[in-house]
Amino acid sequence: MAQSNKAILAQLPSFNEETTIDEWLKAYERGELERTLRCHWSQFVPLVFARGHDVEKEQRYANTFLFHPLEQFLCGGDPSIKFQELKEMDAPSQICGHVFRTGEPTYSCRDCANDPTCVLCINCFQKSKHKNHKYRMSTSGGGGYCDCGDPEAWKTEPVCETHRAGGALGADRDPVANLPVDLKGRAGAVFENVLRFIVDMLTWNKGNSLPESMQLEGDLSDEYHCMLFNDEVHTYDQVISTLQRAIECSNRQAIDFATIVDREGRSSVRQGPNAQCVKAKEVIERCTSRHGSKPLKVEVMHNMLVAHQTFVLRCIDWLQNIINKTDGLRRLFCLLSMREIDGGLSLMEKLILADTQLWKVARTMSHQLLMSGVLKDPECKKQFAVIFTKHYPQMSEDFISDDHDHDVSVSSLSVQIFTVPSLARMLIAEQDLISVILKVFLKTCQEKKNDKGKLSFERNDRSASFKRASYMLYDLKYALLCKPSDPSEWTDALRTSFLKGFMSMLTLLKMMQGMDAVTRQTSQHLEFEPEWEGAFNLQLKLEDSIVLFTDWCSSDRYLLIEAYKETMDNLYHCREKMDKEKLTVAGHTVKCQKHDVAAQPVSIHLPITRFLASIYIHLAEYGLRFDSPELMVRKRLEPVELMEPALRVQVLIAQTQAGMWRRNGFSLLNQIYFYHNVRCREEMYNKDIIMLQIAASLLEPDDFLIHLLNKYGLVAWTKPEYDNPTGQEDYLRQTVTLAEEFLTLLIIILEERYVPGVGEVTQKDAVKREIIHQLCISAMPHSKLAKALPEDPNHETGLEEVVEEVATFKKPTAGGNGKYELKDQYYAEYCPFFYHYSKSDQSKSEEAERSRKKQNGEDQALPPPVPPKFKVAFKPILRLFSSDVFLHVLSMVLSRTAAARSRSWSEAQFERVLYIIGLGLHEQMEALESHDSSFQFLQRATGEKGILGQLESLVHNTNVNQEPIKDLLAWVLRKFGEALHLSDEPSSKDQLDSLAKCADLRTQSERKKKAAIAAKRRAKVMAQMSKMQKDFIAENSELFENTHTDPGSAVDMDVNEPNADSVALGPKQSRSKVANSINVTCILCQEEEVVTLTSRAMVLAAYVQMSTVLSQNRSKHLANGEQYDPLLMSADLFNGTHTSSCGHCMHHECWQRFFQNIVNKERRRPVRFRHSSSYDVDKMEYLCPLCEGLSNTVIPFVPILPTMQRDSENKGVSLEFDDWLDGIHKTAVNSVQNKEIKGDFHLMLQPCPISSISRMMAESVARNFQLLWEYVSDDSSGSFSEGLREMMQKYARDVYVFGLGVKPDDDNSRVPVMSWNSCAFTIMSFEQDLSSEGQGIFGSLTERQSSLLGALVRFAATIGQIAAADTIREHCVKLLSLLIPEKVESLVFDCDCLLDVDMFHFLVALTMTLPSLHTEGSEGQAPAPTTVASLPTGGLNDQHALMLVFIVHIVQVILTYDAPSQESMDMEAEAETEGRMLLAAYVSVRSDAGLECSAMPSCWQLLSHIREATLPFLRCAALFYHHLTGVVAPISLHDRETDEFGHLCNYLALPKDISLLFAGQHTKSLVKSWCCSRTVRDRLSATNTPLMKYPRTVHRLITLPKDYSELINEASQFTCPKSEADDSRAPTRCLVCGAMLCSQSYCCQTDIEGTTVGAATQHTDACGAGNGIFLRVRDCQILLLSGKAKGCFLPAPYLDSYGESDQGLRRGNPLTLCKDQYDNIQKIWFQHNIPQTIARNMNQESNNGFLTIEWNHL
Repeated sequence: MAQSNKAILAQLPSFNEETTIDEWLKAYERGELERTLRCHWSQFVPLVFARGHDVEKEQRYANTFLFHPLEQFLCGGDPSIKFQELKEMDAPSQICGHVFRTGEPTYSCRDCANDPTCVLCINCFQKSKHKNHKYRMSTSGGGGYCDCGDPEAWKTEPVCETHRAGGALGADRDPVANLPVDLKGRAGAVFENVLRFIVDMLTWNKGNSLPESMQLEGDLSDEYHCMLFNDEVHTYDQVISTLQRAIECSNRQAIDFATIVDREGRSSVRQGPNAQCVKAKEVIERCTSRHGSKPLKVEVMHNMLVAHQTFVLRCIDWLQNIINKTDGLRRLFCLLSMREIDGGLSLMEKLILADTQLWKVARTMSHQLLMSGVLKDPECKKQFAVIFTKHYPQMSEDFISDDHDHDVSVSSLSVQIFTVPSLARMLIAEQDLISVILKVFLKTCQEKKNDKGKLSFERNDRSASFKRASYMLYDLKYALLCKPSDPSEWTDALRTSFLKGFMSMLTLLKMMQGMDAVTRQTSQHLEFEPEWEGAFNLQLKLEDSIVLFTDWCSSDRYLLIEAYKETMDNLYHCREKMDKEKLTVAGHTVKCQKHDVAAQPVSIHLPITRFLASIYIHLAEYGLRFDSPELMVRKRLEPVELMEPALRVQVLIAQTQAGMWRRNGFSLLNQIYFYHNVRCREEMYNKDIIMLQIAASLLEPDDFLIHLLNKYGLVAWTKPEYDNPTGQEDYLRQTVTLAEEFLTLLIIILEERYVPGVGEVTQKDAVKREIIHQLCISAMPHSKLAKALPEDPNHETGLEEVVEEVATFKKPTAGGNGKYELKDQYYAEYCPFFYHYSKSDQSKSEEAERSRKKQNGEDQALPPPVPPKFKVAFKPILRLFSSDVFLHVLSMVLSRTAAARSRSWSEAQFERVLYIIGLGLHEQMEALESHDSSFQFLQRATGEKGILGQLESLVHNTNVNQEPIKDLLAWVLRKFGEALHLSDEPSSKDQLDSLAKCADLRTQSERKKKAAIAAKRRAKVMAQMSKMQKDFIAENSELFENTHTDPGSAVDMDVNEPNADSVALGPKQSRSKVANSINVTCILCQEEEVVTLTSRAMVLAAYVQMSTVLSQNRSKHLANGEQYDPLLMSADLFNGTHTSSCGHCMHHECWQRFFQNIVNKERRRPVRFRHSSSYDVDKMEYLCPLCEGLSNTVIPFVPILPTMQRDSENKGVSLEFDDWLDGIHKTAVNSVQNKEIKGDFHLMLQPCPISSISRMMAESVARNFQLLWEYVSDDSSGSFSEGLREMMQKYARDVYVFGLGVKPDDDNSRVPVMSWNSCAFTIMSFEQDLSSEGQGIFGSLTERQSSLLGALVRFAATIGQIAAADTIREHCVKLLSLLIPEKVESLVFDCDCLLDVDMFHFLVALTMTLPSLHTEGSEGQAPAPTTVASLPTGGLNDQHALMLVFIVHIVQVILTYDAPSQESMDMEAEAETEGRMLLAAYVSVRSDAGLECSAMPSCWQLLSHIREATLPFLRCAALFYHHLTGVVAPISLHDRETDEFGHLCNYLALPKDISLLFAGQHTKSLVKSWCCSRTVRDRLSATNTPLMKYPRTVHRLITLPKDYSELINEASQFTCPKSEADDSRAPTRCLVCGAMLCSQSYCCQTDIEGTTVGAATQHTDACGAGNGIFLRVRDCQILLLSGKAKGCFLPAPYLDSYGESDQGLRRGNPLTLCKDQYDNIQKIWFQHNIPQTIARNMNQESNNGFLTIEWNHL
């Protein structure tokens, strides 16, 4: 560092820190500090920031020459000591004030927070009592701070344990007083001058010069920057392509520039002379301004200016750091920054007003400075709030015309100010905050007004100004959240200012009243769909504010009266002048407004009408009524006029239901949908119903009903002559539907009372009713139930407060969500005409309720529940029940029901009438019980020609033939009886009781009769079906004899019972084998085939993939498949080849035709759609035609191996293992030579003839050794068919291509090796999966898995038949050469070490090649196509080969064993003997290898370890030889028993006493040669690469924390590795290795084989061989990737207390890790099912029409 400082000092003006500080002190005393500082900066800033130093060096120089002297000057000494002294003088603060980073977890207590913006950081939350409350978790977007310690943010518990000891900052003290006087003066001067410099440089707009105070002597050099600025208009791709043309850079450079521009807001894309930069600017502007779009902002700036602006950003960071040192410095900075200077503006005001002139990072840093300083100090925050409000109009207009996101605008700071209740109330009272906000928004709305003064939105409007202006509505909501909760908080100024803002709000609502009016199309369909989304988006943004305005008005009598009068006045001015006409119904004549909904414009948007309804229901709280003198205005609307707009909307919806508005397109249907939707209905539909109820309570009941009938067009329908035929069938159908809708509206008006102020209910009762009716549809998970409930302005539904009372939560079963089920007693409150039901909801709920009743043996009636009482103001609605028109309508429907034929009647009308009568009877019984004689429904209904008589006549009427209607009629009659029982007419009561009983008896008898008929019909149908089934089976008996339910289920089925003593290998091989033939059915042609050599070839759909699942070394990758030799598989299994299958079989010709059709179909598809497919035909992928499982090859079915050769006489050959080993050793030694190529010696592998080997052996041994190879040349068994040979070549080729990632090459010697390796690796994968589940190797495999393994093993055994014989023999010799290291080391230097080879892969390859070792034939030629030769079938060769490989594996285990300290353990005598002998072998082996035996294990420890370490190898070998030989596995291996090792040894013909393996002389000699070899000794002494230890670790996905917030917090601290200190937008964790990645970002993209890929895809290629599994932390979802073009998302294994995941963290409930869910994800990875899972998900998404994702960019 000293040298570098000296080097730069040589280039700098003379600099001495002490001298510089002395000059500053003198200038400070003279009052010239600013000039002196700027002079210093003008000299040193360019030399530090304009020389292109690296970041570290630049930081060091800046500290040395710029910032450290400032700190020294400010403190008057050592800064660290002085700051510490000042810090100790601070009183503890209870304010946390932690500023959130992007993505950091935040917590909001749902019980205690005043609003959702009040949040805690993770540290405060963990130490607060809110942790035990209901809380919401989310991630910060950056920019906010922790509200711990702020009493205005919390109802209770405002302070955590950490900050509880502190006092409120600034409450009773001035922290500036703690500062020494001299330091205070210097600090003030520094703060003011630095901040002034910051403002001057950030707002300087002359790019080719500097401010006068910063000018150097002489002219500026010709060094300029072409500075490209960010906007939110142009896309990444547009910027990248433009830069490539403008500055002729590479794609990677353009991406880097675009990333910096996006992250920081600007980037220098060219440096050089002014002319070059100007030219680049012109090209960029020209390329981005085409088609009328706004060009990218580009400026040419001098190098010096850029350097000073870079220094300014460092100054902001430095200031932020300094003022956080102590409270005194923070307060001093705040006071100075808020002090007015020249022009009457403070420096902070200048900074915020210049916000839109700054680039992104400058904005962000200035906002952070504000939050760290001004907003942390309560006194200064109040002063700043006034300034912010004062300049709010200007800042808002600047934001509207700006092109940056809201979160980087100074306007976003409003949430930090307006959500503080005391500040917001002060601003409303003193600064007219509500008016200020709304006036700015109204100014923008003027542009959207049409000639009628209503807002009108255009579909193709590309201007974003209105959308940006809508952010002000959030500010309005924040301001209104501060409603006074105590009468003492109200002041006259607050009332006056609020009413002023309310008038502005009414102005806005007046623009919305009647907008987007629609007129019915009668002749032709609409040519263009009108725009409707804009109006509803505005409604959604205003809803919370409208609710809050209502709350304010209802909390104060004066405000309520004034607001009511103003609303009524505005509504009067919105009215339409209409003619009236007289109409008569049931003898009552009324003047009705003449407006035809079907012919004149109608609007769904009526905000003023609905707001009046909202405040009307609060009038009674203050003793006010509609006609109260206080509410009288000169011009007001009558009740009929008030309800007119709301009634028109209901008629419009009814007519739409009747099909009258079909030609108006989808826009009307969408409007109606959102009108009823839970997001809008509270302030739209609900308020319209309340307005109709208001009118019903104010008007005469007959008048009200006639107004309704007139608007529905049903006045003629009420007349008896309407039933006379007219021939207008369409009109008639519409009228019937309108009548049904009219009766439904009547039910709603009479029944819906669950609104506080309308009925005697609370808000809790209303929520309870909503929950009951949602759960009557079906049981629901918590999220779905919460989504169905409306939210208040704080986004709360009230669900948790009442749901436990009405429902029972059933915990989730495996893989499902927990659901709420309604308690039985609450089904009685079900209302089938619940007004929040959609048509489908109503149908589902009725079906569910009737089904429940049927199961409980109850009748099918769905009667009305007893409603709550109306409030006094709404009680007049009940007069409808006794009105003449009401009874006339009921009587008319009942008379038409009784008529033999009525064209205007429907069963739905009758059902609704019965329901209405039921409601009337409920009210009557309530009136009788309360002795209210004014309610006369019963008297009028039971009078002469009353409706009771009509109901009696309908009991046996044939029109009433549906069980539910009959039951409802019976219920109504019984209800009449109950009502009469309470009245004074017992005789009538007796009569009705008998009628009700008669009806019940008839209903019951009919029900029983129908049930008997239905049962008889079912029995008859079942008998017919049974007979047909038997006849079919009899006719097709041959077909059913060999039919299997699973297409592959007949493969490898055991036909013999498992034998406890089965032996798979050697002379004692058991004869209990699987079936002698394989019978399979083609899933395409359904023809059955017996698999033989000459039959039509059958294939199995399969998928081959590279795999690192078993890898023990994540840092090791397959770099070059072309150069890799796979024969000796590495012991760390760093890269394997896995084969999977769905188990479905096909003829090879059927499959070929099927696949060719797929290829042709894909080629016909447009190129732009091909990337979205779940399979890639270019990679030979296809979907199984039966199960749609992903496949990329087919495995040919090879006949069972013993059937391909006749039994050989050599089974009687007796050859001891030691003698066999001697022959093999001699063969290996004499088959390996060396050959010099270009100066290097390479092995030459040429098998030595068996005749030569025999001459080296004893005669008796030699003869038996020769006999082992005589049978393998038998050619009497037949030959492969052409189809089978073709499919064998194909599968071998595919495994080679997919396993190594190379191009096809059928002649490559590695082709058969890859088939053997895939077989071995797949078996090892199955074994590890079973082992991790604690299962046996045979009892737990499915038929599909067994079929796959059988096909793989048989194919691996026969692949040598289609490969060159010399190639197979050379492979065999190379395998054997591993066992003769002394010979190989003498020939070549680089040798393979047996410690680094996986022995199971070695075993499989040796078993497959050993039969070919001594075959005879033409050299270099494959066996003749007419013969089948060299097949391993479990003979003596295979037994001895297994013993040899097992010995090698034991040696591996011994040499890598870290012996623990001895433990005493009782052992059986036999095991003790074995242990002692094994210990002797252990000592010998390690001694020969040069290893010290410092820690000697006990016999028991050694024996136990070797058995445990070699058990996976033996389990794999048992699976392998079971499918190779067909010998049935013993029952003892179906489950994992205690002596599994012994049972495996028996089955594999191995000695149970493994010490006997080392008894032979040749064995001992060979083992000694291994251990003494140079390669083994060097490997054991090497420290750079760890040795593989056994048993291998069974890998699992990484351990995840239980609490999801820990992951979020960890991810928030992760920064992009390619961007300095930049937060990653989508931090993604690899669940395999734990690496955190910056996913879905241009900054971390790389190129793989010419394809641009994101960090996750690149990591997938390196870590998972093309398959990856990740956790996207901020989205709470699992990401699966396969290759570069396919992927899918799955729910993360984190669930809330309701058993639900939360993708996107939308609900915010606390999430904890679910072990079962994580285990399922683990299985997807461990069982190699990632490609399959992705394919199935992509299929589902494409079927659902989801948008495609460019997975390679993730």
